Amino acid sequence: MSISRRRFLKHTSLAALCGWIFPPISGPATPRRLASWLQSDEFAEFMQTQMRSAHIPGVSLAVIDRGSLVHTAGFGFADIEANRPMKPGTLLNVASITKTITCTAVMQMCEWGKLELDSSIDDYLPFKIRNPAFAERTITPRQLLTHTSSIADGPAYKSSYICGDPQVTLDEWLQQYLMPGGKHFDSQLNFHAWAPGGSHAYSNVGYGVLGLMVEHLSGMPYADYCAKHIFAPLGMIRSRFLLAGMAREMHATPYDYVEDGDVATVELVDPAWSASPGSKEIYVPHCLYSFVTMPDGLARTTAAELARFLMAYIHGGTLEGSKILQVKSIKKILSDQHIQYSEPSKLIQGLTWYNDDGIWGHGGGDPGVSTYMGFRPADGRGVVMLANVGGADTETPKNIFAWGRK
Repeated sequence: MSISRRRFLKHTSLAALCGWIFPPISGPATPRRLASWLQSDEFAEFMQTQMRSAHIPGVSLAVIDRGSLVHTAGFGFADIEANRPMKPGTLLNVASITKTITCTAVMQMCEWGKLELDSSIDDYLPFKIRNPAFAERTITPRQLLTHTSSIADGPAYKSSYICGDPQVTLDEWLQQYLMPGGKHFDSQLNFHAWAPGGSHAYSNVGYGVLGLMVEHLSGMPYADYCAKHIFAPLGMIRSRFLLAGMAREMHATPYDYVEDGDVATVELVDPAWSASPGSKEIYVPHCLYSFVTMPDGLARTTAAELARFLMAYIHGGTLEGSKILQVKSIKKILSDQHIQYSEPSKLIQGLTWYNDDGIWGHGGGDPGVSTYMGFRPADGRGVVMLANVGGADTETPKNIFAWGRK
């Protein structure tokens, strides 16, 4: 799914009256409300067509309009073999959308005076981190949030996925990955050949470092911190990171679609599953997996609950009286950080979030999952879409954002 992103719009008194911090714009009159279209047979048929085309077993969807939740729905199956339907309240690991949660935690630390975005991360960690080729250059939280830290995703990161919950702590794994002498350390592959701040390269491990900063400054495990300071205030009662204590039927099964019947290349396959002989088009179920750097991509949430997180951003950091961030922090997050991409791009990099054509958001992809979350400040419209198949490509968010504006 494409990630939609763009420039921040300033606060006005009209925005305050409307209930979100961004000014709405006048649009063409529409013959019916967005919610009516989303509930129509026309939209259901559109979704079925999209899912068939992209080979998606199940989709959960939540749509926001003018700052309010107007529709949630589930389509297809959370688990094919069990014939279990996908619902708006079905849990799924949302991959890199998790980074927006980590960003929120980091900005809370800023608000509480525990962290400054342009200071050295060494001040907030139990050990020092340096790119070995630029040992005199410190790394800042802002560089981690904008993927300009020069920390790379080396082979050890790519092999860190396992079935079940992580077996080592975030602190231990990062030290082994980033510190000379560590069993995962590689001065060439774990770091880029440019100095911190010198270029842009997407870094999952960098968000693991941000999560460790949250742990060190708060004195709490990252998952517990997010549960207490982000999920609970927003009423995200099902959202979690760890599998321990979770009923299996609450969580969708991630799948990979294999067209030619060759399942040998699919990793993290559910160990209880086996392919039927002679099958060609196969949905291969993954186990419920994890990796140590949970802050980069392991939030498990639902479309309905993630919409609450998104609405908090639309409303300037507050939802139904519960504040997770101040308005000024939201404005800082959703502002152009003037990052130069290594290749030409129309995307604008904020702090974690991206902007494309007036829509701020983030997407995610991992084995068996394709996810999207974004909102348009101009009119308070937002979309959360979670699909339980890897590499899904669908026009659904684009069509929802476009509806009524033609």
